[in-house]
Amino acid sequence: MKPDSAAEIVARLREQGHEAYFVGGCVRDMVLGIEPADYDIATSARPDEVIRIFPRTEPVGAKFGVILVIYRGHPFEVATFRSDQAYIDGRRPTGVVFTDAREDVLRRDFTINGLLYDPVSKEILDYVSGLDDIREKIVRAIGDPRQRFEEDKLRVLRAVRFGARLGYTIEPSTWKAVCAMASGIHQVSRERIREELLRILTEGNAAPGARMLEESGLRREILPELQWTAHIDRSLALLKKRPAEDFAMGVLLHETAIDEIAGILERLKFSRAEMHHILALAENLPRFAAIQDMSTSALKRFFRLPRFEDHLELARIHAVASDADLSGYGYASERYLGWTRAEIAPSPLITGEDLIAIGYRPGPLFKEILTRVEDRQLEGQLSSRDQALDFVRAEYGKENPS
Repeated sequence: MKPDSAAEIVARLREQGHEAYFVGGCVRDMVLGIEPADYDIATSARPDEVIRIFPRTEPVGAKFGVILVIYRGHPFEVATFRSDQAYIDGRRPTGVVFTDAREDVLRRDFTINGLLYDPVSKEILDYVSGLDDIREKIVRAIGDPRQRFEEDKLRVLRAVRFGARLGYTIEPSTWKAVCAMASGIHQVSRERIREELLRILTEGNAAPGARMLEESGLRREILPELQWTAHIDRSLALLKKRPAEDFAMGVLLHETAIDEIAGILERLKFSRAEMHHILALAENLPRFAAIQDMSTSALKRFFRLPRFEDHLELARIHAVASDADLSGYGYASERYLGWTRAEIAPSPLITGEDLIAIGYRPGPLFKEILTRVEDRQLEGQLSSRDQALDFVRAEYGKENPS
């Protein structure tokens, strides 16, 4: 998403006599020299005026003053300056009052997210000393931390995420409120908790983020089944940048009992595909301990696991974090990279139809026969259909075995 398009939206609003600025995380990232993922805009224009000015809009949160403007093929969130009325559900206000830029900033979560940027004058408006906190590398709630967190309980997790992602210290009164209000996280939907947890694990500093979850008491509220250990801390520190979300969760949970992992994933509403992969990571990790004793056929079947590269990487992380022997990982890596996909999962030499054609009746024996043929194919002992059929006749007789 390009800033030029966002700047054009601001300019269009200005032409119509309204104030407008970039706001929030995009301004923070610009100050830090990071390219923003998206650009949010705050304006004095009321929602109906925004809809009138721009031909393509979606009223995603019109009663809270938020309109999605589709401009040059990209969506931009355009929000009217507002102050919020009472919060009763720990998530959203009962209503809003449209106001000015300064009041709009004062309702936001953290000072580093409370900056406004004027793309016309190239100036930053800072009503909350956010620039100072960026320079000092501090996450600080705007105003009273407890009040900010009462308004939206998810903010206690967001404080941890920003601290971890940016490598910032959480300001003492803000941290005290995080710890004191950790138990209130249950007012937040499980989907929102999952998304914030995954961002902590994948935005670049999972280990310090997880330590803050532990030290604040949030881990005990969100993941009571997880036993925090130095091994988990070391494992998370070995995560490569921007890992897949389900892989990062697998690293976090790989020492937890399988049934408890399943319970966590169900509770946090992971998809079935994500659950399957995370559980497979934990279930298959012990197999690396004896991998050098596997037959070639067993090894190739092991390598057929979906996304086997993740299994391999978890084995490496687990061994390094444990100061353990890396020979099992090294052996698996060498063999895996040494075979082509066709060698790991070749087309079958024969099928059940071939067995029927030479006189065998369908039944439980078919699976045994086909498995034994595949074993020898994977071991390099059989390489053609005729060889496979000769093996079957030699081992099981010529036709109609009982």
